[in-house]
Amino acid sequence: MAGGMAFGVRSVLAFDQGAVCGAVIGRGASGLRTLARVALPGGVLRPHPFEDNVADPAGLQAALRRLAGEVALQDGGLCLMLPDGVALLSLLDLPAGAEAADYARHRMRGALPYPAEEAVVDVLPLAGRRVLAAAVRRRVVEGYEQAAEKASLSHERIDLAPLAAVGALAREAAAPGTVDVVLGDAAVTLAVPEAGGLRVLRNRRRDPGPDEGQWLREEAERTAALAGQDAARARVVGTGAPAVVAALRNAGLPADTGWSGVRAGLDGSELAWLAAAV
Repeated sequence: MAGGMAFGVRSVLAFDQGAVCGAVIGRGASGLRTLARVALPGGVLRPHPFEDNVADPAGLQAALRRLAGEVALQDGGLCLMLPDGVALLSLLDLPAGAEAADYARHRMRGALPYPAEEAVVDVLPLAGRRVLAAAVRRRVVEGYEQAAEKASLSHERIDLAPLAAVGALAREAAAPGTVDVVLGDAAVTLAVPEAGGLRVLRNRRRDPGPDEGQWLREEAERTAALAGQDAARARVVGTGAPAVVAALRNAGLPADTGWSGVRAGLDGSELAWLAAAV
């Protein structure tokens, strides 16, 4: 597992509660070449930080076989993108001389709801001495790896959708008062960006419903307050981003989607990890 997409990744297999998505990335400046999305029936995949996520292996395999028929992911450099809701996330300031992964493992140890030796811990470097750390239970990671292997998809790395998205958003210019809202099917990550890094990060289970716009507005305002500022606007990417933007605006918070311009009839803002991949 690693934080942020790396050179050499040529395709992505992204999992979420409602769908699996495959993307083939062109070399150099060619960007996204092909993209496909296959919906999952309810109950097949349940993103969770310490329970097994694959509730219906046969259903997931059927979706992966269909996806493999639409987009060729076997061409090496495959990254498995795990969904929001599977990891414990923490924003940490590194002491002088500290090694990032070791320090993150030490700091997150007491917050894990399972034995620390079962955690896979990695970090996303940010500006200065700050890192975004993530801990995922090994058995959770292995469930996604086994699903890919049974579909004859050999991966070279694993990443987390919220880390990929937050890292990509941190590299883009943001107006003062911006709160980034990264949506997964099961969870949502809220962050306040600053000069290539983050001031505040929070992660919450998602409850999509008629009151989600108001709830997210309140969560964005709490996130901004922790950064010592007022929430002026939201920048939204991930599952259901266009609808959430409309709901936030209706709740009184200015909002816009992030990246766009995806082919195959998909709105790029629906894919939290897209900008990091291309």
